[in-house]
Amino acid sequence: MVDRGPWPNRDRWIFVAWVVFSILNLAAMVLIPAWETVPFHFIWVSLTILYGFQVWRTRPTALVLIVVMLTTGLFIAMDIRSGEQSLDEITEVPLMAAMFAAMVWHARRRMSAMEETERISDENLRLLERERTFVQDASHELRTPITVGLGHAELIQRQTTDPTVAEDVAVIADELMRLRRLVDRLLLLAGTEDPELLHLRPVDVEGIAVGSLRRWAATPRKWVLGMTDEAIVMADAERLQVAFDALIENAIQHTHEGATIEVGVRRRNDTAMISFRDTGTGIPEEDLHRIFDRFARADPGRSRHTGGFGLGLSIVRSIVEAHGGTVHVESRVGQGTTFRIDLPLVVRGVPPDAPPHDVVLIDEDAHDRVG
Repeated sequence: MVDRGPWPNRDRWIFVAWVVFSILNLAAMVLIPAWETVPFHFIWVSLTILYGFQVWRTRPTALVLIVVMLTTGLFIAMDIRSGEQSLDEITEVPLMAAMFAAMVWHARRRMSAMEETERISDENLRLLERERTFVQDASHELRTPITVGLGHAELIQRQTTDPTVAEDVAVIADELMRLRRLVDRLLLLAGTEDPELLHLRPVDVEGIAVGSLRRWAATPRKWVLGMTDEAIVMADAERLQVAFDALIENAIQHTHEGATIEVGVRRRNDTAMISFRDTGTGIPEEDLHRIFDRFARADPGRSRHTGGFGLGLSIVRSIVEAHGGTVHVESRVGQGTTFRIDLPLVVRGVPPDAPPHDVVLIDEDAHDRVG
C-alpha cells in the first residue's frame, strides 16, 4: 500500500530546498507588499511539484497540508489587517488546499493502480516460472517409466508368437513412442524459455536449412530448394535446426504425395529471411492468430496421429524469439502456406574475434534441387 512507503526518505534535499523556498516566499509576503499574493501561489505550486517527486504517506501529507494552510492563511490575514490585501483573498487558502487535496487523491489512486499492476505482473511471472519448472520436472520424471515401458513392450513384441498379442503390444509401443515425443517436446519448449541454454555462435542458416531439407527428402513430396543467400547469424545451430525441422514436419502433415515443399534463404538489409512454403491444404484465416499457441491445431478434426501434438509451431516461435527474431505466416485454404523466419544478421559478416571453424560452411551443392 502507498501508506507503507518512506517519507521523505529519498531526495531529502528537495524537501529541505522547498522549506527554504517557502520561508523566503513568506518573508516576501511581509516585506514586499507590492507582490500581493504571488509568493502565496509560489508556495502552493511548489508544494504540488514537490509532491509529484514522491507520493507521501497519509499522515505526513495531511500534516504538511495543515501547516501550509495555517501559515499562508496567517500571513494573508496579516496583509489584510494591514490593508495590503482585500478580505476576499483569504478564500484562496481553502481553494488552493482543495485543489492540492484533489491532486493528492488522484496521485494516490494512480500509485495504488501501479502497485496492483506490479503485483499482478510479479504473480504472473511466478506462475510462469512454476509452470516451466513443473513441465521440466514432470517431463524428466516421465522419461524413465516411458523408457522402461517401451523396453518391455519391445521385448514382448519380439518374443510373442500370438498375432493378437503382437498387434496389441505394437499399439502400446506406438503410444509410448508418441508419449516420449511429447515429453521431449515439452522439455524443449520449457528449455527455450531459458536464454542461458542457448549456445550462440556465428552460423550460416543456409547450411542448416539445406541440411534439414535433405534429412526429410525421403518423404514422398516434391522437394525444392529455392533461392538461397549466404546468411550468417548469431544462433544456437541445434535449436535452430529443431525449429526448421518442426516447420518442415508441419508442412508434411498438411500436404499429400506430389505436393511441393520449398525452402529458401534470402538476405534483406540486416535480416536473414528463411521461408518454408508448401502447396498443402492451407490454414483458415480465422485460425492464423492462434496456430503458434501451445496445443493449438488449425483443424481440430485431424487425426491425432497425423495432426501432431500442437506443440511444433509453439516451439518454433519460442526458439525464434529466443534468438531475437520473428516468425510470420501467410496461408490460403486449398493453396498452401508459407512460414517465414526473420533473424538478425551478424553485422558485416563474421565478427573479427570469431574463429573460422565456428562458422557452419555452405554446402557446395546447396543450389541443387533436392528430390
